Amino acid sequence: MSDTEIDFEHIKQYVGDDIDLTKEVFGLFKNQVDMWARGMMADADDSSWSAIMHSLKGSARAVGAHRLAALCAHGETLVGEKSGEEVREAHIHEVKFSIEKALIEIGRWEYRQTLASMRS
Repeated sequence: MSDTEIDFEHIKQYVGDDIDLTKEVFGLFKNQVDMWARGMMADADDSSWSAIMHSLKGSARAVGAHRLAALCAHGETLVGEKSGEEVREAHIHEVKFSIEKALIEIGRWEYRQTLASMRS
């Protein structure tokens, strides 16, 4: 795993050097994490909790946000005896922090693209 939140080589495997398509994929990711993050509730029933973690994991994997995907994979296991509001609350904070770091990195990438397009 790299030191970055987004594995740009991973996403490049799917979109190549297509900047517009990359922007679109990042836009979809931003919408997905916004929607699913609002649904993360420590007191959710196991089925809802697991579904949200699973959906976030898929979104994270799609853009190469490996740390976030790993956190969500672990989150999927926080059901039944392994769950509890305190455990889930701490996990929600970790997941949201990872989302924020990924969004910051995407924002930096978008900023660099804007600068590059202004120079050309």
